[in-house]
Amino acid sequence: MAQIINMREQEYQVITSELAKMHTEQLESVNAVISEMKMLVNSEDAFYAEHTTEKMTDMLEAVSSEVMSLLKQAFQDSETGVANMIESIMTTDSVRG
Repeated sequence: MAQIINMREQEYQVITSELAKMHTEQLESVNAVISEMKMLVNSEDAFYAEHTTEKMTDMLEAVSSEVMSLLKQAFQDSETGVANMIESIMTTDSVRG
């Protein structure tokens, strides 16, 4: 006979909130790195070269807008998948339990 997972509603809330928190922290970290790189690229004291700086800034803008939106969507999809899986487990356990 299959083992019953028997998750409680509170456990479900903890899992989903921790996952969302982790995703938020990861997005903030990526944004912080992008900001630091922009600052370095645009600082004449650090890593400034007229043509290179413009292209690096464009690249960082692309990462900031396009890649970040893809990451956000992937994180939302994974959160939805986890929520659906947990809901299915809870439904199965309540029917079997």
